Amino acid sequence: MPLTSEVNALTLNQMQYFAEVCKWQNISQAAEKLHVAQPTVSIAMQSLEEETGLNLFYREKNKIIITKEASLLLEKVSVILQQMADLERDIASMTQRDSIRMALPLQLGMTFMPAIFGDFCLQHPDIKVEIVEMGGVSALRMVEEGHLDIAFTNFHENVGDSLNYRKLFDCECMFCTWPGHPLSEKETVTFKEVAKEPLVMLDHHFVTYKETKAAFKRRRLKMNIMHETPYLHTAKNLVRQHLASTVLIRQGVLEEEYDRLVLIPFEQPFYLNSGIVVKKGRQIYPHEEILMNYLKEIVKGAINEEKVLV
Repeated sequence: MPLTSEVNALTLNQMQYFAEVCKWQNISQAAEKLHVAQPTVSIAMQSLEEETGLNLFYREKNKIIITKEASLLLEKVSVILQQMADLERDIASMTQRDSIRMALPLQLGMTFMPAIFGDFCLQHPDIKVEIVEMGGVSALRMVEEGHLDIAFTNFHENVGDSLNYRKLFDCECMFCTWPGHPLSEKETVTFKEVAKEPLVMLDHHFVTYKETKAAFKRRRLKMNIMHETPYLHTAKNLVRQHLASTVLIRQGVLEEEYDRLVLIPFEQPFYLNSGIVVKKGRQIYPHEEILMNYLKEIVKGAINEEKVLV
């Protein structure tokens, strides 16, 4: 069969399904991420093997192993999928030049979302800002994949080589507990003291989780995590109910919450990088620059205000 016929046999759906199966090496997980039924993915992979004549997978226990041919095909398919994602993004940008899709983690959103939806939108009524609340790890992935324009988030600069980072400030990670807790009157806490405490943590989608675990691991200490949650309000509620403590960034607790939540710095402080993340090589439109400059200004104002209060 001519090569052009083989290439035409690959549909965009097949390529997307194939890439996810290769990524997770599991049909069920791939289907879950694609939001489709498992049989749909299984049938698509069978059709792909039949239409290409390639042996793409073999099973080892409950895991799918990709073959050498699958690896080579994945390289080609990944380029096409990235080009399609770029095309979709560019078309969206051309049709909605004044619309910005921005990721904002829950903790930073506590402080900065009111300013964006309030002051910024009043100053720039022609710019539509769509904010998606998610953890920093997910935010970086969504920007990298082209699903979001920018992220105002905590980050690791080594997470993705395809991202550009504009650091604006440091977020201090702090022990958070309730008034009356045995550690609540201390000016600082040690990692050893916190390691003994039952903790509720924002889950692995959050940079706070990864950095906190790494900080304890560097000191050869293990955290006593009783629960992980994707919801900031759940973590805070368990603290307010005196069931567990947590680790949050300073901006994750508002001043009006200080009567029921106590933030205590670590004796050896550790910080997260926080700022603006965009995809490397992506065109930055004027209305996006306006928002990014606004974020820089309100961060500068917040830092200056904190210095005055201190």
